[in-house]
Amino acid sequence: MKLTTSPGRSPRERMLRGASGFTLVELLVVIAIMVIMAALLLSALGGAKEHGKATICKNNMRQLALGFLMYAEDNNEVFPWPGGTPDRANTNPNYAADWCAGGQSSVNIQLHQSGTVAGFGMNPECGSVFPYVMSQARMAYDSTFKQKYPVYLCPSTGRIGDAQRVNFSANGWMDPGQRFGSDEVGPRGVMTTAVTDPSRKVLLLQEAPARMLNPAFEPGTAANASAFVQHRGRVTVAFIDGHLEAIPVKTLLRMQGADSDIYFNCGK
Repeated sequence: MKLTTSPGRSPRERMLRGASGFTLVELLVVIAIMVIMAALLLSALGGAKEHGKATICKNNMRQLALGFLMYAEDNNEVFPWPGGTPDRANTNPNYAADWCAGGQSSVNIQLHQSGTVAGFGMNPECGSVFPYVMSQARMAYDSTFKQKYPVYLCPSTGRIGDAQRVNFSANGWMDPGQRFGSDEVGPRGVMTTAVTDPSRKVLLLQEAPARMLNPAFEPGTAANASAFVQHRGRVTVAFIDGHLEAIPVKTLLRMQGADSDIYFNCGK
C-alpha cells in the first residue's frame, strides 16, 4: 500500500514536530508546578533567614547574660540592677548599678528619625555591664551619643529597635524594693547566693520595641503576644543561671502572668 504524504514533509518529520509541542493544559500544569516550587523555595529561604536572625539574637543575649554574671563576681555577688524610670541612671549616681541607662516616657513607632533626637533611646555605654560586655570603660552620659553596639541589638526589631540602641529587658523584680520571696529586694540588690532555683528565674527577655520604655520588664504587664519580639513564634529568654531557652509566646505570657512568682520572684 502506498502512503500519501504532504508535500515537503516526511512522516518522520511530522511525527517529530507533533512530539515537540505542548497542549495548553500541559503548559498550565508545568507553570503551576514551577510556581509551587518557587513558593517552597522562598519559604525555605525565609525560614533560613529568620533562623539566622534568631541565632544572632540568642548569641547577643548570651553575652549580655554573661556580663551580668561577671559583674556579680566583681561586686560581692550582687547582680546589676535592671533599671526603671527612664533616665534615672543618667542623672542620679545612686543608680549606678543599673545594667543599662536611659529610656523615654513614650515611643512613637512612626517617628523613624527618633534615632537622631538627642536623649532618645537607651544608653548601654552608661550601664554597669558595659565594661564586661564590650571590654571598654564605662562612659558618662551624653544625650547626643548614638553609637550602636551590635551585642545589644536584635536584627528582628526593625528600625525603631535599632534607634533605641538596646533591645533586651532585664527582670524588673531584681530592682531594690521589688518582690523577693514574701519580702522585697534589699537596697544593695539581689545576691546570686540568695536566688531560689536560678534555672527558672528570668534574667533577660525581649519586649517589643513599641512598648520598651526602659531596659527593665515588669511581669504582669504583657497582655498579648505582640508585647514580645518573636522568632517563629518563640521568644528568647535568658535565665539567672546563664542558660537560654526559646519559649513559645503563649508559655511566656503565662510565666509573666499567673506564674510570675515562679519565674520572676528571685526569692521564691
